[in-house]
Amino acid sequence: MNERRWEVVTAVYLALMVFWFGLWLFTADRFWWLVMVNRIVPYLFVPALVLFVIFLVKQRWRLAIMAGLPLFIFVWLYRPYLLPERGEIGTAVLRVMSYNILFSNQSADGVTRVIQTYAPDLVALQEVQPRMMAELQERLATEYPYSLMGIRHEYGTTAVFSRYPFLDQQIVDLGDDRPATMVTVEVDGERVVFTAVHLRAYGLRWVPLRQIPQAIGERTRRQNRQAEILLAALAEQEGTVIVGCDCNSKESSSSYRMLAETLANAAHSRPNLSLPGASPDRNLQHIDYIFYRGNLRANGVYVIDDSGGSDHQPILAIFSFPDTRN
Repeated sequence: MNERRWEVVTAVYLALMVFWFGLWLFTADRFWWLVMVNRIVPYLFVPALVLFVIFLVKQRWRLAIMAGLPLFIFVWLYRPYLLPERGEIGTAVLRVMSYNILFSNQSADGVTRVIQTYAPDLVALQEVQPRMMAELQERLATEYPYSLMGIRHEYGTTAVFSRYPFLDQQIVDLGDDRPATMVTVEVDGERVVFTAVHLRAYGLRWVPLRQIPQAIGERTRRQNRQAEILLAALAEQEGTVIVGCDCNSKESSSSYRMLAETLANAAHSRPNLSLPGASPDRNLQHIDYIFYRGNLRANGVYVIDDSGGSDHQPILAIFSFPDTRN
């Protein structure tokens, strides 16, 4: 291919990327097809990297600059993972786990093993069935004497386990699908509101092809509405807030962007510790998050290799309270 054709291909690709970025920036998930594109955002930049390397090798500097422009967008979007803030361990350390255990999971031993191995102080569970909840309460009674399960759901609901007694507890109706489970505890003198959340999934594999556009639009609106209700409930809470969420949405989705306006993603910090059987959360396509706000610092999020029989990997966040709070 001669240089003119390379230039046309690169220009078309660049124009498409700028068009997508503008739509994403100003309309979020307004169009059903844009929702689908937004679920594969990191892969949109693969051609840019390939073209950039080719043009550098061939010393086609003008074309390299054109191909490199989308890479600046990529860095801007994912800079928290490329250049994460280093966490600082303070006087008190708090470990928090968020774990979708899978509604059909029968391995209470596996789930118990994961929780006991990494010993979080607070655990947010998703897709919990009544039988599994009862078995976990029995197995974890010594380490986690305090627990709360949300309203039953065919595909499992949310639940919280805690080392600390509950100062307050409530089930938050998110208006659709599963509720959120919210408790308040006191950690080293700090009041902490802890919430387990599971936003609506798309579940498109069961939708007839001709109905997919309508289904995507409807389920996106419902997911966004759940995020709105959750944020309104959290706005009524004072002080420190931590949310363990199977959000069923990528970081480029509208529901994530709504949550991220007032809550920080703990995975955007750099881990300070090395945990066996776990690695820092650097997945650009994940749907499980631990959000927070308030008087604490995040010291990284780890993805745990042992799923305990689930189709999700548990995630563990480590927080510390600033030394200056007193």
